[in-house]
Amino acid sequence: MSNKRLLQIISKIALGSASLLATAYIILSPRVAHRLYANMLFHPWLHPEGDWQIDHIREIKCRDISFFAPDGTKLHAWYFALSGAEKTILLSHGNSGNLTIRKHLIDLLLESGLSVFIYDYRGYGLSEGKPSVPGIVSDGIAAYNYLLNEIQIPAENIILYGESLGAAVACQIASKCKSAGLILQSGFCSLARIGQEILPFIKYYPSILFPRPNLDSLSIIRKLDVPILVIHGVQDMVVPFSHAEEIFAQAKEPKKALFLKEVAHNDICSVAREEFLLSIEDFIKNLP
Repeated sequence: MSNKRLLQIISKIALGSASLLATAYIILSPRVAHRLYANMLFHPWLHPEGDWQIDHIREIKCRDISFFAPDGTKLHAWYFALSGAEKTILLSHGNSGNLTIRKHLIDLLLESGLSVFIYDYRGYGLSEGKPSVPGIVSDGIAAYNYLLNEIQIPAENIILYGESLGAAVACQIASKCKSAGLILQSGFCSLARIGQEILPFIKYYPSILFPRPNLDSLSIIRKLDVPILVIHGVQDMVVPFSHAEEIFAQAKEPKKALFLKEVAHNDICSVAREEFLLSIEDFIKNLP
């Protein structure tokens, strides 16, 4: 075989390999392979998983609520109306379990003098459908609109509270809806950044190949004109503490932070109950 013929064969193989690699690169991108990444991102408990035996927390009746996302997906929520409370928390929870495992957090928020509306994203608990990045953001905005229009809580009395992944959802709601304040517990700067820290190969994908909305909380925080409280455990191994430091640094005044030296990702309610309560109460007291 001549050298020319050999070079032609090698060239064809190289082009074919490059084409296959390029195809695989696109197919495995977070935006295209969204179902693959959704399985990594979302860890829902469907009913009957969880403790659903609840009538009251702190002698405050639990009201079961059903409402609908814009695409018709039926969603489920609990509403605890604290007598005399001026402000109401709209609670967007983290990526695992369902609302039933947030009872301790609900208890603390009620103790701090707030009513609480907590909902499950699609595919969690009693909510229908399957979770997705655009889906959970749509669900959060639907929950806000239900609180505003059906329960008739004025926007200036709604505090957006996000836990972990829910912090990103709360930021998305804050970017589109008026509120009295924003509380971010154990939140990340952006989905791309936390994804790259967990799966390093993702750093080779440009932002255009990430799902929309891109859950870039940091970009939203820089523009928001709303009081912000950032709560984070220094020992957090799920969402590193550096995310909280950067979010707080980029937030506009008025802002407050509760950085807990002995706390990890999921143990704030048990390890730092008193500090948490004092911080929430102080935040509420100083709202405009």
